[in-house]
Amino acid sequence: MIDLHAHTNGSDGDKTPEELIDLAISKKMKALAITDHDTTASLKRAIEYAKDKDIILVPGIEFGAEVKKGEMHILGLFIDYKNKKLNDKLQYLIDGRNERNEKFVKEFNKIGFNVTMEELEEVSGGKAIGKPHFTKIFLQKGYIKEAEEAYAKYFRKSPFLDIKRCAYEPKEIIELIKEANGTVILAHPQSLKLNEQELRKKIKELKSYGLDGLECYHSKQTPEEMKLFRKIALENNLLISKGSDYHGPITKPDIELGTGINNNIVNDEEDEILEKILNRYAVIN
Repeated sequence: MIDLHAHTNGSDGDKTPEELIDLAISKKMKALAITDHDTTASLKRAIEYAKDKDIILVPGIEFGAEVKKGEMHILGLFIDYKNKKLNDKLQYLIDGRNERNEKFVKEFNKIGFNVTMEELEEVSGGKAIGKPHFTKIFLQKGYIKEAEEAYAKYFRKSPFLDIKRCAYEPKEIIELIKEANGTVILAHPQSLKLNEQELRKKIKELKSYGLDGLECYHSKQTPEEMKLFRKIALENNLLISKGSDYHGPITKPDIELGTGINNNIVNDEEDEILEKILNRYAVIN
């Protein structure tokens, strides 16, 4: 079993890097990628911890891209997390994320949700603060009954929806991942909200920038979507990737590491997926 899209508490996951790796090992997984949002904060610890263990630890990252329709997330696998240009660019995103969170705090305070940046920093462990950290505090204080409520009632509606995140254009993200010797994967293509013709056109555009593969198997994709994305990947000579988008039992309780939702991303292609991605990494390095 493999999972090339998972999060730690370095961004908005529930588990430490060590806990996530231990979970993967307990599931007898062959490979695990840590792909925290806009940060490489957990990678040094993770690589050190996994060094003598029976698992391939893939250093990664997940970027949110600036797009007009839907949401585009781009994964970088096997990145050089010490790359100076990468880290300089990440600082801009971190600063923008902090400004956005301060705006969230003001709006929540207006509706009687008492939350401070200090509380968020404590919950996040001083790392990248995201919406799940707000959610955890709201659950603790009884403002909401379940995590999804924070998104359905607040984050997906104005004024919170109008507070935009800081993001780079897709081309710049792809070039940045390449600069850090990474493999570029378009995460969960269904989130782009494009029809088949639009998606095919977008993928050709991204490939011209250097896209290497598609996350054809993802927890929130239907069997029909996964079949289509695999077909498009093969037609465009792109790598096929698989990721659960695991965050943990608090943030995304329905998603299990490596298996997704009710084992929906388990398949017979995983060894081949891993082999091709490892081969590409070996050629680059």
